[in-house]
Amino acid sequence: MLTIDSQAVHIWILDLARVTAQPALLERYHPLLSEEEATRLGRFAFPKLQQHYLATRALVRTCLSRYADVAPHAWRFAQQQNGKPYLVDSPVPLSFNLSHAGDRAVLAVTRDNAVGIDIEPLSRKRDWLGIAEHYFHSSEVDALNALPEAQQHDYFFRLWTLKEAYLKARGTGISTGLDKAAFQLDRGRVRAQFAPELAVEPSEWHFFNYQLGDEYSLSLACHSPASSTPPQLQFYQSWPLATDQQNELPTDILSNRLSEPAAGGQPA
Repeated sequence: MLTIDSQAVHIWILDLARVTAQPALLERYHPLLSEEEATRLGRFAFPKLQQHYLATRALVRTCLSRYADVAPHAWRFAQQQNGKPYLVDSPVPLSFNLSHAGDRAVLAVTRDNAVGIDIEPLSRKRDWLGIAEHYFHSSEVDALNALPEAQQHDYFFRLWTLKEAYLKARGTGISTGLDKAAFQLDRGRVRAQFAPELAVEPSEWHFFNYQLGDEYSLSLACHSPASSTPPQLQFYQSWPLATDQQNELPTDILSNRLSEPAAGGQPA
């Protein structure tokens, strides 16, 4: 059983491509689903979407069971009015958030605090400069335009994932306004400025951005009302229900796959 407190966030990384290539393993995930989840699984029109949904639900359920004496199939979930999921009758006050894109899924777990996580493939085709000019804060657009063209693409996705992670931690969607929290990445730190209408105490928010290999941008937002100290992050690679225990290892063993943080820390 893993222990975790409000000063730590554990991030679990799942290689969806590797898991979905193992039909026998996927079959073991079906009994973990609730009736509602099984119904939703059946609504996906394409097999790949079904497989990804099945694997991500197994990721959430098996990882949560590492922190409490609850069987993976026994976890109960509900949703806030805005759709953010939370645990019902959990014996431990765990907070979690899930994101998946491309062939990766990531799950953030902490205790007592609100947390949001977002991952995006750097290969994703978007009108990123147009999006920034229309929806980002003017200071972020200026920072993008000041960069060499070759660096603008990655910087955009760092900003995008930070915004998504923050809004997910708050439990609101992008309708809140992508320009309401403006981020600056500078020398290993994330600095954030918040619009007054958000009524945010900056010292309570902590942000991190990593590049996962050469393919993904990953950001984390954590709201810690009781502490102004940034939480400690621990990364793990997860293979739900895999019989080979070597399939689940802290990523300090896999450090060549996870770059040093592009930025991390608390807002200015």
